[in-house]
Amino acid sequence: MTKYNFRTIKQEIDQNIWHNGYLIYGEEYYLIKQIIALICNRFVEPQMQDIDLVKINAGLKLSAEDIERVKQELQTPPFMSERKVILLEKTGYFSRAEQGKVEERKKKQEELSQIFSLLNSGSCLILYEENVDGRLKKKLKSWLESGGVQVEIGREEISVLRHWLQVKAQQKRIGLTYEAADNLIDRCESDMTQLEQEFSKVLLYAEYAGLAGIDLATIDLVCKSDLRGTVFDLTDAVSAGQTDKALNLLDTLLILKEPLPLIRFMFARHIKQLICAKELGNEQLLIKKIGVYPFVARRLIKQARNMSIEKLEHFYRLAFESDWKVKRGHMTDRLSFETLLIEASLTFAGKVR
Repeated sequence: MTKYNFRTIKQEIDQNIWHNGYLIYGEEYYLIKQIIALICNRFVEPQMQDIDLVKINAGLKLSAEDIERVKQELQTPPFMSERKVILLEKTGYFSRAEQGKVEERKKKQEELSQIFSLLNSGSCLILYEENVDGRLKKKLKSWLESGGVQVEIGREEISVLRHWLQVKAQQKRIGLTYEAADNLIDRCESDMTQLEQEFSKVLLYAEYAGLAGIDLATIDLVCKSDLRGTVFDLTDAVSAGQTDKALNLLDTLLILKEPLPLIRFMFARHIKQLICAKELGNEQLLIKKIGVYPFVARRLIKQARNMSIEKLEHFYRLAFESDWKVKRGHMTDRLSFETLLIEASLTFAGKVR
């Protein structure tokens, strides 16, 4: 089964190659929106979009009325456009049903599958899904055999995102260091929507302040907090037995309105990554194993050198127990996390075995 990505489907669009149906999904919603807009604008002029562009957001609760409407729209020719475009969002058809809702989902999926046979050259059906379970091969095969295509749009590589930011900076005749670009990409978890929002603020500030270039100090001043960087600092403080510093860093994150569940998740993930770094001991292997950026891998390898695998594993067990206490209602989220930092600091300081 042929699966398209952003570049291959964009290449076909540029070459004026079109399909009767598009199943579009993936992590990078910024690029997904671009592809959907290109398809809609190609077939339906802006002044005709109220008539020949049909949008239905099912919100994972696709009704029988929605399905019937899609059937009718597919069988009705466009009014004054080359094709009628139907955008059907979040049907959940290509994902597994929640426990207890299998029969209900199965019935809806059977009804929706009847739509596929109605795909035709006078219309274009776009299915936008948040998730597609690749194990549901029968459903995917049914879609492809009906004339639809499968398009997965994931996160871009750091080199692509860095170039994207540099082009934006060059358009304003402002420089941008690699360090600043990579740090901002990491802060935004490679999410292009967040990146565009944050970098727009940086460019506005740079223009207002008359800066010739943007460096890491500018990013620190203008952008959202560097949560991953602070997690590194938290871990450094804990491993050095500096309890006060660790608690102060946590306070700073909370003052900046970072959600504690996210801090906890990032912290636990960081410990797991440190264990991997300790076991692998090689930057390239670490990048391949856990999918982090090179500069993050370098920092993980360096930080892991100062810790034994035994203490890292104990650290991870403490994090697991801390999370368990919150979920069981034995402790509040903040008290539990502060206790984790204190216990871990004492362990690394050698005051607790």
